[in-house]
Order: sequence, then structure tokens, then C-alpha cells
Amino acid sequence: MEVVLVRHGRPLIERRRSGIADPGLDPYGEWQAERVSEWLTHEPVDAIVTSPKARAIETVAPLMRRLDMVNEVVADLDEIDRGAATYIPTDLLPTEGGEYWENIIAQKWDEIGWDPPEVFAARIRGAWNDLVANPRGDHVVVGCHGGTIRGILAAVIGEDSPAFHVQTQFASITRIKVENGQSRIMSANETGHFDADRIGLRGPMNTHADLLRRRAVR
Repeated sequence: MEVVLVRHGRPLIERRRSGIADPGLDPYGEWQAERVSEWLTHEPVDAIVTSPKARAIETVAPLMRRLDMVNEVVADLDEIDRGAATYIPTDLLPTEGGEYWENIIAQKWDEIGWDPPEVFAARIRGAWNDLVANPRGDHVVVGCHGGTIRGILAAVIGEDSPAFHVQTQFASITRIKVENGQSRIMSANETGHFDADRIGLRGPMNTHADLLRRRAVR
């Protein structure tokens, strides 16, 4: 089984007085969702699994439309902030987070609706173990979150391994191969689908590709 972990695209900012923040994607995140979904339509997708958050579901929604598939929601794949009334994209937290960011730094988990890190790690590990024990197919796409992906990678490497940190960009791809009960990380933070498709290059990579082609015909 190959599991393709897709981090959600860039979301909107949402601040609520009560309840749980669940923003969808901003316009750039919608573009990212289209790019990653177009890329994955060329792969043999057997199932699509997502966290319950709108930003995760919206990121793979174009893929579901293209393949005429529905997603299975797995609640335990939710991010560490699953109960938070505020959502701010991670790259903006230090500048836009204000008191919310201060409470994150102070680790006031109950006040901000976050799972304690050890609770979050155990939840993600359990969700991953269930995916491995109960395969949804040979090629499974999982729409989720940066923290969720890091938790899964930590589970694959092993609880007793040294701590590590891997940064995944919005709408990036991380691949894990599962064979005979053993999991191997095949890639992390793939972003080539933003500059290329399955038949050619687009975006900033075009300049380099055109240069190589010109050199080849000289």
C-alpha cells in the first residue's frame, strides 16, 4: 500500500467568539488544491481519507470530483488545534497571532483548545495504525494537516527514535510505502506539482527547462 499524505492548502484566518474555527481555503489555497489534485489524478487512487476539517476536505475536493469519489472522514486525523476557536495559518502566527500565539508559546493548551502534545501524538499514532491494519486500498490519499503528517512520520520512524522535525508546505505531498506490516518514508514535502504537470513544465521552472532545451539543440 502507498499512502499519499496531502497537507491542506493555505486557509483563511478565522477568529470566533465561541465554537470551533473551521476555515476553508483562501484563493491561493484553492489554486494549490487544484494543482495537487490534478497531479494525483494521474495516479491509481483507490480511496480518499480526510480529517474532518474543511481545509483538509477542500484541498482534495477537486480530486474527488475528477475521480467521482467520496472521502472517508477519520476524526483522529484532525490537527492538534482541533478544539480551537481561532485559526491563523502557521506562517502568520508570530506576526498575526497576538494573545493566541502567546498562549501557544506558554503551552496553555486548555485555554486555546489544543490537545496536549502527548495526547495528540498518541491520537495520530492510533489513526495511522488503523490505516495500516485496515487498508482502504493499494493507493490511498489522505488529506490532513502539517502536524498530523509530522505525527505520522514520527510513528513510522518509531517512538524510540531521536526527535526530528520536518516542515511541510501547504498542499505538499508526503509518501509512505507499507509492505508486510513495515512502513517506509518514500518522500516528504513534494511540491513539484506547483510548477509542472504530467506532460510538461509550467511556472518558474520553465525558464530553466527552456535553457536546457536550447543547449541540447546547439
